[in-house]
Amino acid sequence: MTDVSPIRVLVVDDDPMAAAGVTAILSTQDDIVVVGSCTDGIQVRAAVERLHPNVILCDVRMPTMDGVSVVRALATSSADVHFVMMTAFDEDGRVLDAISAGADGFLLKDDDPTRIIDGVRTVAAGDAAYSPRAARQLTEWVHASRTAEARRDAQAKVAMLTDRERQYALALVSGASDSELATKFYVAETTIKSALASIRTKWGIRTRTELAVIVARSGM
Repeated sequence: MTDVSPIRVLVVDDDPMAAAGVTAILSTQDDIVVVGSCTDGIQVRAAVERLHPNVILCDVRMPTMDGVSVVRALATSSADVHFVMMTAFDEDGRVLDAISAGADGFLLKDDDPTRIIDGVRTVAAGDAAYSPRAARQLTEWVHASRTAEARRDAQAKVAMLTDRERQYALALVSGASDSELATKFYVAETTIKSALASIRTKWGIRTRTELAVIVARSGM
């Protein structure tokens, strides 16, 4: 049997207590190893080059270089690294900027430890992760910030979908996982994955989080 390498995680947070808490949660898992931490975004590029993480758990607000700037700087140049924003949700929409820049998901700092662990595994596998509570906050932000033009564009994208794809897309906004969607619609998980991949291709996007933003903007 071939040994599977553990998921390498870099924690980026200027709050030592928050960083220690996340590290303690992840360190309970045999398939995850925290390879290091940074207290400011300005340190991340060098840490990535030195430590080769698979996943970066990144705080949104930091003193010199914030999480959004980190994602913008590294998301395209570090193709093998996945970004998950960690937020207390007083960020006034900054997570939306991070998603647009290429973040693969976002979680609340006080999410259940299982959510954080599953989120790391999910993004390491190439998918996006966000908790249901975070999804509700995302929807509220999008509704508060959307313009008429953005809403029309989102509605046009939703209109491109088949009836079944539209059902899956609308259900996704709740933060449900692929397995939860499969249970809800009585289909195989592979069917859900295939349908969501088809939607992302039609819309020219990469992640399920971007998909959720578009659906929320549509107002449907």
